[in-house]
Amino acid sequence: MTDLHSVYLEYLVALILKRCGIKPHSTEIAAHIENVIKSTHLTNPAKEAEFELNGWTIVETFTLVDNHKIDPIIKDVLTIVEIQNLLECSDNGEILITVKRLCKPPFPQSWSLYLKPNISLFSSDPFVIDLKIQLELESQDAEIKIKKIEHEDFNIDIFLEKMETYKLFHSKS
Repeated sequence: MTDLHSVYLEYLVALILKRCGIKPHSTEIAAHIENVIKSTHLTNPAKEAEFELNGWTIVETFTLVDNHKIDPIIKDVLTIVEIQNLLECSDNGEILITVKRLCKPPFPQSWSLYLKPNISLFSSDPFVIDLKIQLELESQDAEIKIKKIEHEDFNIDIFLEKMETYKLFHSKS
């Protein structure tokens, strides 16, 4: 049963990342993050060379959703449906993304964020899963990869039951 649990969890995360626009627009989001990091930390060629030489890491937290409002940068990137899905997965109207950017080429970024999807589609009783997702981009233009999925404990039997319906519904759309 834990194998099915793992498969469904990976499926849920991949689907949520796609539905919220994070996966299809990861290069645009990564470019924005890169521009902010460069303008904040790598202010001149000497500073940039120093960071590359020493191999330091920059950690920065960005707000994707704040008080039920989308960050203007990603608002221009995501579709209306993706914005709605992202808002639905927010934690009380907030989604933060912590970015760890290595300073040695090819300048990879690691993203860590929390999403709270409700997988109880046709019920007034929500089944919300607290997910902590770690993603990685080998470079700004690379495809995003799921590196780690963490979640709080929940009833696995109910999760599997809800995921059957969730999977069937989204496989048709």
